[in-house]
Amino acid sequence: MTEFIQQFFSSVFHENVVLCTILIAMVPIIELKGAIPFSMSVSIWGANALNLWQGLVFGIIGSSIIIPILALLYKPLINFLKSKRFFKKLGEKIENKISKKKNNIEEKISQNNYEQGVSNTKNLNQKSNNIIKIFFVLLFVAIPLPFTGVWTGTCLAVALGFNFFATCAMVLTGNIIAGLIVTIVSSLLGASSLILVYILFGVILLFLLLKLIIGFCSKNNKISK
Repeated sequence: MTEFIQQFFSSVFHENVVLCTILIAMVPIIELKGAIPFSMSVSIWGANALNLWQGLVFGIIGSSIIIPILALLYKPLINFLKSKRFFKKLGEKIENKISKKKNNIEEKISQNNYEQGVSNTKNLNQKSNNIIKIFFVLLFVAIPLPFTGVWTGTCLAVALGFNFFATCAMVLTGNIIAGLIVTIVSSLLGASSLILVYILFGVILLFLLLKLIIGFCSKNNKISK
């Protein structure tokens, strides 16, 4: 498997590990979680493999490129997709997914305020709520797990009402933290760092398989009824 991957990427990118790292880090779900350990893998790149700091820097650069783009275009893009018959379901699905995460955060904040018996003025309470929202977004982006990261984190920040600069600042901060975590884990694994990439793809495939199974079972249940 590793040999096949090595031959494929060598034929496409030759020795340009930096370009490959940046492009992989831009891919949704994979982002720097896959790009950093992949760029550091000696079994894939040989002597051209990036060191710890190079992998971290170019992984962050690649994954962060999308942040300002999504911060500006998320809402217009969703509206555009929903206005087109062919893309309407896709737009609604993305919006519903982000809205669900947004509602979960707001429900937790409301519950926390209720439990603490918050009696501050409206402005102070709003400020406190925004700080909690920032914490949730930062945490969501900073923990390098499959299906968390800058793509969803940026859309979530916009949905929560943050402006362009606040969105970019908090998501970028979370992304840097995630990059540091991935780099530390990769350094501890050493030559076996590529296993992180395999785990990432394994989780993604398992998730997709479960979605297919659940969808198939739901369809059969509707037919039987």
